[in-house]
Parts: sequence; structure tokens; C-alpha cells
Amino acid sequence: MFSLVRQLLGSAAGIAATRLELWALELEQELTSLARLWIHATVTLFLLFTGTLLAVGWLLMWADPAHRLTIIGALALGFLGAAAVAAWRWRILVRMQRPLMAAAVADLRRAGRGLGGPGATAPVRPTPPGPCSP
Repeated sequence: MFSLVRQLLGSAAGIAATRLELWALELEQELTSLARLWIHATVTLFLLFTGTLLAVGWLLMWADPAHRLTIIGALALGFLGAAAVAAWRWRILVRMQRPLMAAAVADLRRAGRGLGGPGATAPVRPTPPGPCSP
């Protein structure tokens, strides 16, 4: 009996260790993905800002001095509109992002239900059709 309890505790410790390793691996993957996205976004925004600044400067130098104020106003409105669209798109992307560690939490919930833990339900037995069933 004592041997069985020891084996059960050893198995539980092994399962817990495996779960922790999976969590750590998923957390590392999430952090790597987040860092990669951050670096790409920073480089993209830097290049976009530099290119836009140079393009606006070129346009203003090319334009007639009488029309420069109008061009600056039109460009400002265009950039503000583009920024609003970009902010709206980022908001959609954030809503679509899955929660951190979602796979690990779902796996733990599945395992808990399989072991009869919280949220476990008894298997449903099909009922035979009766005389009043369609």
C-alpha cells in the first residue's frame, strides 16, 4: 500500500514537472515572438518616419512657394487620417491576439476534466428513443 502511494506521488510530481516545463517553454516562445514583433515594428516605424520626412521635404522643395502652405495642410490631414486608420487596425489586431499561455491553460483544464477535477462532468449516456421521440 505504501509503495502504491509513493508511486502515485512520484507520478504526480512527474506530471507537475512536465506541466511546468511546458509552461516555461510556451512562455519563452511568447516572449521571443513579442520581442521579434517589437523589433520589426521599431525598424518599420523608423524607416517609415525617415522616408516620409524626406518625401515631404522633397515635395516642399519642389513645389511653388505660393502653394507650400496648402501642401503642408493637405499632408498633415493625410497623415492624421492614415494614423487614425493605423490605430484602428492595431486595435483590431490586439483584439484578435490570443491570451498569454492560452494553450497551456487549455491543456491543464482538459487534463483536470479528464481526471475528474473542477469542471469535470459525468459522461452523458444516450437515451433510447421513446414512443414520443421524433
